[in-house]
Amino acid sequence: MKKLIYTLTAIFLLNVTVSSQAHYIFIDFKDAQRPGIQNEYSYPDRTVTNAINDKLVKMGYKGRNVKGYTFYKGVTLPELGSQPYDLYFKVDRKSRKEKDNAVVTMLIATDNENFITDSSDSNTINNAKNFLDNLMPAVAAYDLQQQINAQQDAVSKAEKRYKNLQNDADDLQKRKRKIEQQIDDNQKDQKNQLTEIEKQRQLLEALRGRQK
Repeated sequence: MKKLIYTLTAIFLLNVTVSSQAHYIFIDFKDAQRPGIQNEYSYPDRTVTNAINDKLVKMGYKGRNVKGYTFYKGVTLPELGSQPYDLYFKVDRKSRKEKDNAVVTMLIATDNENFITDSSDSNTINNAKNFLDNLMPAVAAYDLQQQINAQQDAVSKAEKRYKNLQNDADDLQKRKRKIEQQIDDNQKDQKNQLTEIEKQRQLLEALRGRQK
C-alpha cells in the first residue's frame, strides 16, 4: 500500500509540472469569431471536464450545455476579478493519438454575450491566462482523488469479499459439525440396528426350533 501511495504521489507531482502556457485565441462560436483563452493539460478530456465542473459546483455554480460549451452564468472568480462573468468552457481531446492530453478553451463574457477581448479588458484576459495556467494542480488533485476513491472502493470490495468468505466459513463449519453429528448418530443407529437384527434372528431361531 505504501508503494502505491508513493507511486500515485510521484505521478501527481510529475503531472502538476507538465502543462503548457495559456494563450489568447479567436475561435468560432455562435457563427462568429470569439476571443478566448486556451491551454493544454496532460490529462484525458473527461478528467479535465469533471475537474473544472467539480471546482465550480463546489462554488455553487451549475453548468449547462450551450453549443458544445459548458456555460456557467454569473460566476465570481477571485482569480479573474471582483465582478461576475459568464464563463464558457470546452474541453477537447488533443488528438486521436493523444487521448491522455486535453485542450481547454475558455470564453469570458459579461451580460448579453459581450465577450471580453484583449483590447477591451487586457487585465481580465491576463487573469484568465493565469487562471488556466494555475488550473493544472486542481486537475491533478482531482485526478488523484478519483484514483484514491477508486482504490478505496477496491479495498472496500476486497474487505466485503473477505467478510463474506468468513461468513461462508462459519456456515460451512456449522454444516460440518451438523454432518459430523449426523454421521455419529448414524454409526450409533447402525450399532443399535445390528443388536436389533441379532435379537430378531434369535427370536426367529427360537420359533423354528419349536417346529421340530
